[in-house]
Amino acid sequence: MEPSGCVQQQRADEFPAAELLAAERRLRHAVRAGDLTGLRGLFHPQLVSVRPDGRCHAGEQEAEAFRTGALVVDAIDPEETVATVAGATGVTRTVLSARGHCDGVPFEARVLCTRTWVHEEPAGWQVLATRVGEVEPTV
Repeated sequence: MEPSGCVQQQRADEFPAAELLAAERRLRHAVRAGDLTGLRGLFHPQLVSVRPDGRCHAGEQEAEAFRTGALVVDAIDPEETVATVAGATGVTRTVLSARGHCDGVPFEARVLCTRTWVHEEPAGWQVLATRVGEVEPTV
């Protein structure tokens, strides 16, 4: 390996979570933009999503909520993201602040998003399960 500056250059296979972190960022951008094509590309066909109120939705229900405007995210600001990869399975844990409205009710919250991802060709990383729960605001 050739050194690059003071840090040795890494091969892609030395940090497998890098691609997963990139998928997590794409998902956040798609959520913020209400990008249905982007969301559907990142949602596994068997996605199960659990919202902070405990309601459980399939991926198509989540996409439909964005399509109809039932779920709109005006702001999404990540504080911290941690990713772990084992083979073709990954887990991301992101603490973020979000603002928008759900079913006509405004929300502003600091939440913990825990996602289980699977990697299959040709789709790449897709979310299989999501759990979003509120966390206490920072003081």
